[in-house]
Order: sequence, then structure tokens, then C-alpha cells
Amino acid sequence: MEGSYDSRKGRLTTFWEERRVIFICFLIGFGQFQYGYDSAAVAGFQSMAGFLRIFGYPDPTSQIGYQITTKVQRLIQSLMNLGGLTAAFGCYALGPRASRRVGLWIACAIGFIAISIQIASTTDGALYAGRFLLGISNGFFLTFSVTYMSEIAPAHLRGSVVGLVTFHTSFGALIGILIENYTSLFIERKSYQIPLGVMYIIPVFLSLYLLILPDTPRYYISRGQRDAAISSIQKTRGITDMDRILAEIADIQSAWDTEVELHQQAKLMDMFRGPDLRRSLISIGCSIGQTATGVLFLAGYSVYFYVQAKIGQPFVWVMVGLAIALTGNLGAFPAMRYFGRRPLLLVCSVVSALTMFGMGIAHDKGTEFAPSTGKALVALSIIFTWVYGFGQGPVLWAITSEIPSQRLRSQTVGIANGLNFVFGWLCAFCSPYFLNPTALNWGAKYGYIWGGSNLLLALWVFFFVPETKGRSLEQLDELFEKRVPTWKFSSYITEHHIVDADKVFEGETAADPAYHENEKCTTASHSEHV
Repeated sequence: MEGSYDSRKGRLTTFWEERRVIFICFLIGFGQFQYGYDSAAVAGFQSMAGFLRIFGYPDPTSQIGYQITTKVQRLIQSLMNLGGLTAAFGCYALGPRASRRVGLWIACAIGFIAISIQIASTTDGALYAGRFLLGISNGFFLTFSVTYMSEIAPAHLRGSVVGLVTFHTSFGALIGILIENYTSLFIERKSYQIPLGVMYIIPVFLSLYLLILPDTPRYYISRGQRDAAISSIQKTRGITDMDRILAEIADIQSAWDTEVELHQQAKLMDMFRGPDLRRSLISIGCSIGQTATGVLFLAGYSVYFYVQAKIGQPFVWVMVGLAIALTGNLGAFPAMRYFGRRPLLLVCSVVSALTMFGMGIAHDKGTEFAPSTGKALVALSIIFTWVYGFGQGPVLWAITSEIPSQRLRSQTVGIANGLNFVFGWLCAFCSPYFLNPTALNWGAKYGYIWGGSNLLLALWVFFFVPETKGRSLEQLDELFEKRVPTWKFSSYITEHHIVDADKVFEGETAADPAYHENEKCTTASHSEHV
């Protein structure tokens, strides 16, 4: 019977057959567009005369005639991260049964308010308040968009579609710099008000789009709404085979019931007990890994860094780098589908470390402000952003969202993102001291620090991050409950059967005795391998 089962195993569904869920995830991923756009916008503001006339001070020695203090520089960046940390506590307070759609609506509402405050502000205090609120909006977007995407996507596409958030972040940054390339010529307030006004598009669009989308099937199961879960699969996946839908619902229900039986109520300390401790630490580590790559350094200070290094046409060069990075983001989609998470993350982390070290070496060995030095810095920064978009960004996002248990997913992802915002705040708070000419004025030597952090990330991945490619969320529950070692994840045979990946043979359904007999064979095969 086992051989009969193996010979009749079905095929993985194609991208075309799953085009509906891919398209939905692509649109939901635009929540990350706001984060990328804002990071680029603020980076540009620090080198725009129209913004510095209000929030900076005149400096005849500066290339643009104005300069910004380290206090304002660190607060407009760090307060956004502090808002993200606040959002993490909000996500946790909503609990594991929180609607993913409601979480996204909260992000849209707060984002709309934050943008309005920043457009109208003429004082530092109002600007800071707007930055803080936008951080809260981004925090809700980060948590609930990746949670929504990971819970509606089939196992074999989950990493790819969640990885789309990196594409949206880079795309948002590119559009932000593109708009500022033209508005930076103005010396009036509209130079930064126009880029801020464009940000309204995302919260307005997502607020309306969510009206026609269902919540995730796993959310409905947690609420005891089985019919709604069935409808959710039909609407998000376009599946018409009821036997296949019922088999998937049964699998989700079984995993949820098991978790509820083991843990009656989700508490904060549950994240750090039993198998959930390992899962939480991996999720938190991957989230903090986003900051450890050094991407915030280049994303938040790219234009300012190029201006201080006297590299000609800084806005144009940043746009060129982001446009090239988008090709890496697009390549990540098939790469996440066909290659493992671990090799992608390991190789890309090592390459990123080399590019960061290269920037520091170029600064030390080259002639300051020389064209050759500037070209080397631009080239290395472009390589870094491409490598990050191809491997580190999408893989880290995917693992952060798929590793936590269903019962604690939204809370764990929220706390993980919150802690990442803490490290992001630390980066934003300290970076001005390293870069600003009135402080340490390290310039590209700052890359030495991020080169070291990338190597530490690679070592951590090698020892602690398991391979999750092709595993359903229910299979991951089983693997962690059985405490499977990191290096055995990819080869371990689980008892859970992936409904998405296997096609029930012709004339046989999930309700037929023969189907369940095959599942018994799978279990027997598992017992033999353990």
C-alpha cells in the first residue's frame, strides 16, 4: 500500500493555478510600501532645503546651504521605531483571535492621521508626534500584513509570497526618491509636503480593498466559524473542489484543537515555554536580523550619506540603486520557491558582510571625495541592496511569520517586530553620531560595524534556523512539538499530510476509506524513519 501511495502522489500546484492568492498577497503587501516609501522620504528630507529651512539651520559650508542637527536627525528616525514598538504591544493586546483585517484597518487609520500631522506641522514637536504615529501604523502593517499573507498562502508558495514584502519596501523607497528628485528643487514647504501627500494612497486603497476580502481561514477556525473558513479558502484560492477544501479545513481544525488543548489561554510567558520558546527565539532573531543586515543604515541615510560624501546627483544614484535592487526582489520570488531558506540566507549574509567591509575599506584606502572612491561606494551599496532584496529581506520576513505557532502567531510576530523596532531605534539614534560632520564623521567607515553584524547573522542562521521550505504551518507545529533538531528539519517525515501539495487520485476523495488508508501508510512510513 505504501508503494501504491507513493506512485500516486500528486503534483504541486503551479503559479498560474494559484494566481488569485498570489495577486491578493501582492496587493496586501502594499502595506510595506508605506514603510519603504517613508524611509526613503525621510532620508531625502534631511538633504532638502525646503525641509531644512523649517527643521534645520543655515550652514554656508554645506553643499545645499543648510544642515540638520543630530537631535532632529535621530528623533525623526528613532521616534518612528518607538512607534513600531508601541504597535507591538498593541498587537499583543489584541490577542491570537484578532482579526487580521481589523489590524490592517487600524494601520490605515493611524497612518492617515500621522501623514496629516506631518504635512501640517511647522514645529519640531508636531513633526515628532507625526513620526511616532506613523511608526505605530507601520508596526500594525508589518505584523498583520505578513500574518495575513502567511495564513492564506499554500505551503509551497508561502515563503515566496511573504517575501513580496521586500519588493514592496524597495518599490516604495524607489517611488519616494523618484518624487523627491523633482520636489527637492523647491525651497518652499511643498518640497516635502508633496511626497508626504502621496502616502495617502496606501491607507485609502487598502481600507477599501479590505472591504471585499475575507479574513484568513485560520482566523475563522480560531473563532469557531467553519463555514466562513471554507468561504475564505474559496475566495482567496479559487478552489472549487470541496473535498480538497474540507481536507484542508480538517487539517487546520485539528492543529488548532491540539494547540487549544495543550494551551488553554495564550499568555505572554507561553511564548517562552516548551516548544514555543524555540519558535519565539527564532522568530525574534529573524526579525532583529532585518536591522542586523544594515539595511536601515542605507535606507534611512542614503541620500544624506551621498551628499556628505559629495557624490554628484545623490537622488539619482539612490534611484539607480533601488531600481537595480527591484530585480533582486523579483528574483527572490522563484528563488524562495526552488531554493531552501537556509542556503539563501547564509550566502546572502556573507556577501552582504563583504560589501559592507568593502565600503569601509574604500573609505580608508581611497582619496576622500575622489571620483573613484565615490564610484566604489555607489557600486558596493547597489550590490548590497540587490543581495538584501534577493535573499536576506524576503527570507527573514518569511521565517519570522511562519515559525510561530498558530495560537501565538500574531502575538509573536508583533513582539518580534517590536524588538526589531527597538534595535532599529538604536540604529537610528546612533547613526547620526557616526555620520554627521559635527560628530564622529565616520562616513563609509560605518560599514565595518554592519559587516560584522552580517557575519554574526550568518553564524546564527547556521546553528539555529531550520529549513522550512515546503512545510505547511501544521507540519511546522508537529516538527517543533517533537523537538526535531535544526539539521533534520528538511529530511524529517511528518505525520501531517500537505493537502495543498498532493492531488487525491481520480475517483478517491478525502472522505473515502482508501484515502485514510493512504494516510495510515504515511504514518507507518514516518514511524519507520524515526
